[in-house]
Amino acid sequence: MNHLLVTNDYPPKVGGIQSYLWEIYRRLPQEEVTVLTTPYENCQTFDSEQSHEIIRTKQRVLLPTPTLARQIQSIIEERNIDFVLFDPAVPVGILGPKIGIPYGVILHGAEVTIPGRIPVLKQVLRKVLRNSQLVVTAGQYSTEEAERAAKTSLPVVIVPPGVDEKRFKPLTPQQRVHARSKYQLNEADEVILTLSRLVPRKGMDVLIKACADLQTSRPGLKLLIAGTGRDQKRLENIARRKKAPVTFLGHVPDPDIPNLYGLADLFSMLCRIRWGGLEQEGFGIVFLEAAAAGVPQLAGKSGGAGEAVLEGKTGKVVSNPKDIRSVKKAICEILDDESRYKEMKRLSRERAESKFSYDNLAEEFHDSLLRLKQN
Repeated sequence: MNHLLVTNDYPPKVGGIQSYLWEIYRRLPQEEVTVLTTPYENCQTFDSEQSHEIIRTKQRVLLPTPTLARQIQSIIEERNIDFVLFDPAVPVGILGPKIGIPYGVILHGAEVTIPGRIPVLKQVLRKVLRNSQLVVTAGQYSTEEAERAAKTSLPVVIVPPGVDEKRFKPLTPQQRVHARSKYQLNEADEVILTLSRLVPRKGMDVLIKACADLQTSRPGLKLLIAGTGRDQKRLENIARRKKAPVTFLGHVPDPDIPNLYGLADLFSMLCRIRWGGLEQEGFGIVFLEAAAAGVPQLAGKSGGAGEAVLEGKTGKVVSNPKDIRSVKKAICEILDDESRYKEMKRLSRERAESKFSYDNLAEEFHDSLLRLKQN
């Protein structure tokens, strides 16, 4: 099943969607895969290290233009492509009904939630979805959003984000001490980690305030915030004003990330719903990476976050992630019950290995493509 992925989001560009696509596509039969994507810094080096074909456009952003349509059709002819997958469904997937062969779309969350609620875009999205032979979704949340927008059932295959459980894994006691020393942390410290783009939807402001309030009763509490983004200055001002026990790590190099998860006692991203539902968390790969490292997770109830974190089993999901008291209570409930905490660590790792291994997910993804060809 020779197929073409058309996407704006592919490494070395960094992000959850980019990671998801690459982890899947590097595990598919490489002779069957072609990726059409945009140029990015150091992409030549990255592309030369891959086993599958990557074609970079001259355009910085892929839009549903006649030029892009012609380029897709040219690749279809040259590489004997059977099927095209678009990511996202809108805008680039608008070309789907026009390319002349079967196509599908990949949906993560916001890219279907937002156009699905705006009158003109909703009609465009509906046409794209209804004519798709395959709709790959990240979970139940994005599936429901897609079928609500399409106003009909769709040929859905759920392939959630996964995790490389060989890369993200629990640290030994000695490794943990060494990892903590890099950030001037002691073994006795209670370390909460958050790692994400610094944008309001991720809820770092509430997490900072909660940790500031808790430091009196938990003097060893430390909050590490990894990532950069437009909300950084506001968050730094909140931390300074509240005298919170926060360290802003900025951009963390990719090789350092597994140990950063492993040194934490709790991972938290208090994602929340904004703009009347237009902004929600699609799933949250970071929760799975923390789980694979054997670290319990604390999430805000938003979109698919409740699928990534199992309430009471691998962590907790706060119904109102803007409520500081609820967040403080959840943090203490996770950290204070030693036997329950150990069970959360165990279940987190077990679930990451059994349900979210990228090896298994890539196989499911490939099987869905083969079924299309057989039909």
